[in-house]
Formats: sequence, structure tokens, C-alpha cells
Amino acid sequence: MFRSTISPGDRELVMMVRELVDKEIKPRAVNYDTDEAENFDWTPLNLLAKHNLVAPNIPPEYGGRGLGNITTAMILEEIAVGSAGLAAVLLTNLHAVSPLLTVGSEEQKKEILPQMTAPSPKLAAATIIEHRPNLELVAQPEAMDVRHSSVNVEDIKEGDLIVKGIKDYVMNAGIASFIAVALSTNPAQKGSGLQIAILPMDTEGITVGAPRKILGLRYCRAYEVIFDNVRVKEKYLIGKKGSGFLVFMQNLDRVTPLAAALSLGVARAAYEAALEASRQRMFMGRPLFEESAVSFALVDMATKINAARQSVHLACWLMDQDLDYSQASSKAKIIASNVAQEVTARAMEIIGGQAYLYGHRAEIYMRDAKMLSIVDGSEQFHRNLLAVQLY
Repeated sequence: MFRSTISPGDRELVMMVRELVDKEIKPRAVNYDTDEAENFDWTPLNLLAKHNLVAPNIPPEYGGRGLGNITTAMILEEIAVGSAGLAAVLLTNLHAVSPLLTVGSEEQKKEILPQMTAPSPKLAAATIIEHRPNLELVAQPEAMDVRHSSVNVEDIKEGDLIVKGIKDYVMNAGIASFIAVALSTNPAQKGSGLQIAILPMDTEGITVGAPRKILGLRYCRAYEVIFDNVRVKEKYLIGKKGSGFLVFMQNLDRVTPLAAALSLGVARAAYEAALEASRQRMFMGRPLFEESAVSFALVDMATKINAARQSVHLACWLMDQDLDYSQASSKAKIIASNVAQEVTARAMEIIGGQAYLYGHRAEIYMRDAKMLSIVDGSEQFHRNLLAVQLY
């Protein structure tokens, strides 16, 4: 039976993160969003690193906390309340970690994971494949068209793959030490021709372009990454030959509920801002909250956030129990994304005109919610995944 409970120690950790976010991160969150300086501000990441929270699900034998998925989701929600962009940096990190944890060799884990849990941790970027989601793609790997995959194996030299191509909108690329990428080894084999690799960013031939100006999650900067005859050694290939599609889909399912947790954090932050504004704003000589239209809207917002949280925790619990979590993951993403977009839009209305000024926290929440709606697959993509399983 599903129970959204965690140990007392984990509960204490979540409360510590909440206090840390309220005190150190939330007051500076607007700056994280609007700062377009070339140099990246490592301050909030270094703060989280002091508490070993940059990759909290890495097992203790590699220096991590070994947190379960429910606790990890709770922590990401708390961080997203303060800064969804900061939480997105961690989410991207977890994307790269996930294939290592599920199908990586012991040698690969020992080489990479301790670097991501060090006092000054290394970060990872993740770019899998630019795909056009359709029913064939999700039904079977043999139907997947990877001819548009932008990083392809051009040659093989002394057993190493020589790859060339471009990936775009790669989050964390400018600050990462590793990058997870899907390679098309043979387009004719479609999905069976994919291979996941995790490469050091300083590998010869990898070049990071200028940061992209994205709508939301702006602390988590996105970049173009160019692969120019990059030599991929066998030790950097993750999983069995031709397993890339299955590894990608499995790990998408595992990370999707954590992405949904970010939407929860944004929705909660917007709700709390709207509640505060409703108590302070006056209408006809009394607080705006006393208008039933406003108070009922706030009740609906709180109710939907709680319901979305239960869907996220259910998916995480199923993962923690090693049960089938695929459908629950997609459902959690759809619900949380919808709730975040609805709550942030309604919060702006309650807060009033100032919420529509660039740099106000409410409009940042709305942009973050919209951006999160496509992170780890759009709602339509996840509906396709679910529809195939219903067919």
C-alpha cells in the first residue's frame, strides 16, 4: 500500500533544506533569473554542496547520501520554491547520473560518481536526442527514426567511435565536467542503433557555444555543444551495444517524477506569494482575501498542489519499491505541469499589476512553469506514452 512517508532523519533533512532556501536562496532568486553576466554564479551550488545535495541520490559508497526518490523529490521541491533554475541544475545533473546508476559498470561509477559528490563537486550536462515524439517512437525501438539525431558515429579507429554533430539547448554544458549524450551508431538500425555515452567535457573536439536566452529556469543556462570528430573510448559507453533507446526511456521514466517535483515547487511558491498578497492588498476597505472569489481560488490552488504532490510521490514510491512506475511517472508529469501553469497564472491575477513587470517573482514563476512543461518531455509526449500502453 502506497504511503508517502520518509524516515525521521530524511524529514529533518528536508526541513533543513527548507530553512536554507528561505534564508539563503529565496532572497536572491530574482538575481539568479535576471543576471546575464558571462561568469556563472556558483554561490548557491556551493551552498548546497556543503550539505552534499548536488547529487543526493548517489549511493554512500561513492560519497553520496543515497537518498530514496521520495526524499529526493521533496528536496527538489523545496529548492524549486526558492529557485527553479537552481533546482533544474540539479535535475540535469541527475539526468546524467541516472544511466550510470542503472546500467553503468562498477569502473565507470568509481571513476565519475565520487567526483560529483566531492566538496567541490563536478557537474554533468545531459543531451540525449532531439526526437519527434510519435506513437511509433514509444511503441518499439525498431520504429524510432534516428536519422535526425544530430550526433552520429562517422568512423571507428582502433576500436574508438569517432563522432560528429551538434546538440542544442544543452543545460549545464557551460559549467559541466561531464556530458551524457546519445550517439547514433547506425541510423538504419533506428532505435537499436543508439548508444549512450558519458564523456569528459574537456575531451578533444567538444566545444561549448554561447549560452542561449531561454524563457525560464534561467539560472540553469542552456548552450549549443559541438562535437567535431570526437574520439569516444569504449570505457565511456554506458550499457550494452545498441541499448541506448531502452536506457534512454528507462531513465526518462526515472527522472520524470523529479522534474514534476520542480513544477510542484514553482506552484507552491506562486501560491504562497498570492496568499501573502491577498492578505495585504485592500479592496473596498478590507483585505482582498475576504472576497470569496479570491479565497476560493486560493483553496483550489492549494488543493490541486496537494493532489499533484501525491501523484509525484506515488511515482517515486513505486520506484523506491522497485515496482512498475512508468505510467505513474508520466501521469505525475502531466498533472504537476498543468497545476504549475494554472496556479502561476492565477497568482499573477491575485497579486495584481506589479506581477506583470519583468523581474517580479510572480512573472518568474509563470515563465519557469511554462519552461518546466517541456522539460523531460511535454505533456503531449507523455500522453503518447500512456496512450500506447492503453492501446
